[in-house]
Amino acid sequence: MPRQETLGQRIRRVRQERGMSLAKVSGGDFSRAFLNQVELGRSQPSTRVLRVIAGRLGTEVDYLLEGKLPNLDRELALERARVLMARGQARRALEAIGEAVDASDWPLRTDARLCQAEALRAVGRTDEADAILAEERKVIAARRDSHRLGRLRALERGEAYSIGNGDAETAVRVHLRLAEHALRAERGYDALEHYRAARVLLEVAVR
Repeated sequence: MPRQETLGQRIRRVRQERGMSLAKVSGGDFSRAFLNQVELGRSQPSTRVLRVIAGRLGTEVDYLLEGKLPNLDRELALERARVLMARGQARRALEAIGEAVDASDWPLRTDARLCQAEALRAVGRTDEADAILAEERKVIAARRDSHRLGRLRALERGEAYSIGNGDAETAVRVHLRLAEHALRAERGYDALEHYRAARVLLEVAVR
């Protein structure tokens, strides 16, 4: 198992992955020397400074502190299930989605349940799928979310996404491979981004 990253090591890794210099991250809020000391574990940033660093790096304070975002495991499960659905693997999607459907926050719970309903329909469990869609229609209507309402209506019509062309499939395979590497390295946030990229490619390929 990889050694647990420190706060400073995580900041440095994300900064380097983004191709950002010490000066770019520090800006006019603190010195490059201070940020370097933080990355080396010799200084501890205040909450305010940590928020600045996270904002410049395009990540969350929780991720820099703990290496894990709130609900990250559930978001990963949802994105994996969506990719599997887009590739026509409904049974595997049902297995992958796991506890994402038990999430309590919006919109993760609704997105997970829409994916679950799509998978259930694909395997012939229409009554279960319709019950989920009926419940989520009320939630979506209350939130006045036109995007998710459109997605729900598409599911009710039995529409699904699929692979569109060879170029998209090649890019998807690259993102999935990178996602698996990130998971093995216990970089859940990076894995999530690759799963999202793969899913978007799969969905837009037929539009």
